[in-house]
Amino acid sequence: MAVNSETLDALTIGIQSEISAYVFYIEAIKLIDDGDFKITLENLAAEEKKHFQILERQYDSLVRSEKWISTADVLKQEGLPEINAEMAAKHKDLIETVGGLKTPLEILNMALKLEVEAQNLFSRLAGSSKSEEGKKVFKHLAGFEEGHAKLIQGLIDKL
Repeated sequence: MAVNSETLDALTIGIQSEISAYVFYIEAIKLIDDGDFKITLENLAAEEKKHFQILERQYDSLVRSEKWISTADVLKQEGLPEINAEMAAKHKDLIETVGGLKTPLEILNMALKLEVEAQNLFSRLAGSSKSEEGKKVFKHLAGFEEGHAKLIQGLIDKL
């Protein structure tokens, strides 16, 4: 059974979304002096990197063996892929946009927008996935992005 090209395309879109979010947080961290706020952004960047790794491994597994693997199994594997400078460089426009943000509220509003877009993306991908395993992976990621959006909204409400 060949892997549906739409599934691989969906994973690629998800991978790019996670890289964008990671790059955003890494760039936003450079603008922040507040220690607690910086730690929150660092944690969000780390989670986006983990999501990228999950999607990259799923893509690799589907291409190699035509099988989905559990998220827990993905994260147990050694040698998880890294987001390198070349990948980050493709997001030059985003980096320039982040550099233009001046206040924590502007940063949080952009972060919220990215998280809601990612949640919507993964929800759509879960709905269109042809396999139960794919649905689970995308629903799992949509849930994480929803949690990020709630965290960020909470920070916005505190400002």
